[in-house]
Amino acid sequence: MDRYIMRRKIKKLVIVLLIAAFISGLVPGSIFNQVPTASAAVPSVQAKAYVVMDANSGGVIYKKSMNKKIYPASTVKLMTAIVALENADLDKKITFTKKLRKMIPSDASKLGLKAGTTYSVRQYLNMMLIASDADSATALASGTAGTYENFITLMNDTAKRYGMDRTSFDNPSGLDTGNGFKKTYTTAYDFAILARHAMSYETIRNIVSKNTYNVPARKGKPSFKIKNTNGFYSTYKLKGKKYSIIGSKTGTTRAAGRVLIATARDESGNELICAYFGGNTSDNLYNGIEKLLDYAYKQYSNGKTSLVAGFWDTRFRDSGSVISKHATSGTIPMTANGKFNPENIKNQAYTINLINNVSGLGMASGSGTELTVADLAMSYYNYINTQAESNMEDIQAEDKGDTDAEKLTEEEIAVTSNIDNVDSFNIQEQKQIAYLYLSGAMAGVNIKDARHQLTKEEAVVIADLLAA
Repeated sequence: MDRYIMRRKIKKLVIVLLIAAFISGLVPGSIFNQVPTASAAVPSVQAKAYVVMDANSGGVIYKKSMNKKIYPASTVKLMTAIVALENADLDKKITFTKKLRKMIPSDASKLGLKAGTTYSVRQYLNMMLIASDADSATALASGTAGTYENFITLMNDTAKRYGMDRTSFDNPSGLDTGNGFKKTYTTAYDFAILARHAMSYETIRNIVSKNTYNVPARKGKPSFKIKNTNGFYSTYKLKGKKYSIIGSKTGTTRAAGRVLIATARDESGNELICAYFGGNTSDNLYNGIEKLLDYAYKQYSNGKTSLVAGFWDTRFRDSGSVISKHATSGTIPMTANGKFNPENIKNQAYTINLINNVSGLGMASGSGTELTVADLAMSYYNYINTQAESNMEDIQAEDKGDTDAEKLTEEEIAVTSNIDNVDSFNIQEQKQIAYLYLSGAMAGVNIKDARHQLTKEEAVVIADLLAA
């Protein structure tokens, strides 16, 4: 009898293990591996679907029905903003016409712009993202990409480019089946991805952080103030939190329920996106998001889960993961506004200090205003040689007694022959430049000019390789 019971227990255990293996096989690995094991239950909320995502890494932290088909309502306007920005200058003027007005259902959220009035793309973006104005969304769709139809095509193309495989658009405002638009739908996971991209655009990021906006006066109509539909800026202001809400977009339709994609950021630069769909009431919507964000940040502060610090303007650059790695470790300090300005060229002292912090080296900087490749080569060469077991006097004596020291080796010639302006330096300086390139430190940047001034981004990438 004991053996029979034992066999039954073993059989049950095998079945449980097989089921677990099967379930994990259904979940995409890149997502499944990013969900941490929490020490306590995630708060229960009334959303139909949600995703809490680490904005800097794109990793899913908590989720509910994240791949279930849902309706996004006016959160679609984040995609409308992206496509408009990619296809038109902010100062481009677009006239709102009677034809455009007829395209918008009467129950859509709108400011009621007067036909014949003209606004800039920048002004339409403010009205659309702050007051969720469908008039502005329609004007942007008609005036920034050639035709309205072409704009919708670009929305869908952009979704595919972002990897939003379960998303479709047929209008720029987020209207859905309730108004006969049957091809606008998505998932919580896809729209968390969308918000992550949207919040890497400085224009969008600045607009969605505003409490209010003054709509300019037009055709005798005075300027008027609009308020952000995001209740975290008014009725549901958070108090006593170690994080703040910095965006992104609300939405409501009968099919979608109450919707909000909220982006939060703490002082350490950890940014979370909570894409929350289908709240029954406003209280449930905002309280649910607050619970999830509270829990996520508490689990992080208790060491139960990990978050990645980072800069929003490097999020989708090739250097993004490297810069984020060193921001998370603290070797690159976070900025108050979360912006890195990767293409900025700083003075030599700043750039060498940045490289030293990331690489762990102790190179000396010169007095130049900018750090060139040649400057870095000299600092690196001198630092490595001072760290060598033989002292500099021995090396210099050896160089003087060896006539080949005044010539480039075949290996050095092979390297320097591909570098512009190298001939303007003496042999010793050319050797230093060749030494830097031969170290592998320049493999992550495509710099072929010895006088090239290093940007912040290039400095971090080079320093990361120096540290390897």
